[in-house]
Amino acid sequence: MKILIVEYDPISRLLLEKTLESWGHEITSAENGQEAWEIFQKSNYKFVISDWQMPVMDGLTLCRKIRSLKNSGYVYFILLTGKEKKREVIEGLYSGADDYFTKPFDREELKVRTRAGERILNLEKELNGKNEELLHLNAKLEEIAWIDPLMEIGNRRSFFESIKKTHHRAKRYAHNYGLVMCDIDNFKVYNDTYGHLQGDNALKQIAVTIKNLLRMSDDVYRFGGEEITIILQNQELEYTKEVAERIREKIESLRIEHKGSPVGFLTLSCGVAAFNAEDAARDWQHVLNRADKALYIAKSDGKNKVCLPKQIFKS
Repeated sequence: MKILIVEYDPISRLLLEKTLESWGHEITSAENGQEAWEIFQKSNYKFVISDWQMPVMDGLTLCRKIRSLKNSGYVYFILLTGKEKKREVIEGLYSGADDYFTKPFDREELKVRTRAGERILNLEKELNGKNEELLHLNAKLEEIAWIDPLMEIGNRRSFFESIKKTHHRAKRYAHNYGLVMCDIDNFKVYNDTYGHLQGDNALKQIAVTIKNLLRMSDDVYRFGGEEITIILQNQELEYTKEVAERIREKIESLRIEHKGSPVGFLTLSCGVAAFNAEDAARDWQHVLNRADKALYIAKSDGKNKVCLPKQIFKS
């Protein structure tokens, strides 16, 4: 272990160095608190053995400065002192020291107290590792709660949370937003024909394709099964329609074989709606219902289309 020794007396300092080095420790030495503080700031030692009374900066001041640091991890601090009065020892411990021993030091006492410090630091390191692992697991759980694990896009829960926030911002700041609801045509037949593994691969490919066509500010979600929703920030109906059509054409161009489809490959039907800032009385459910109705029309009118509730944009 790396240990920083702070001892004004050169003979005592040398004895500490040689003793600790003989036990396998890596030693750095300083002759006063100020020198030790400068060394500590550069290397951030986890174990410090410091004399109490020194010129320039004493051991208590050094201990307090180390304890005042944020995010430096725990430092085990032992005071080396000639003071034996209970009140003075308590003062040192109150200043943040973990332990102390008196000079001249006893070799066996030094070994025992050093090992105790090592155990505490090892336990702290182990605890930090477990905490980091726990934070990582919590982050993964949070991700799972909002991300569809297969398509690696937002899930249904994430969609509802996002559209509520989007709608609130749009009403507050008089913005527009577009909504596209997509459904992969005849996908149940595709799964029955090619199997669910190939069906999963198709879903992944379609999700990646859609994401690559969107801006960073836009979001895509798996609404359920083979249904996908897309929120286009700050966009009117006309642009939303154009984006939906580009997506439909791109999926069509993939030519993912589908013997159960009239055209012989997977296609996409889309329903389009938008929130207009001038129509602020409408809620987000109204926008979603319009997109859903538009999708129903597209599915009912032959599929592989982009529709509004009362209009077909592409056949």
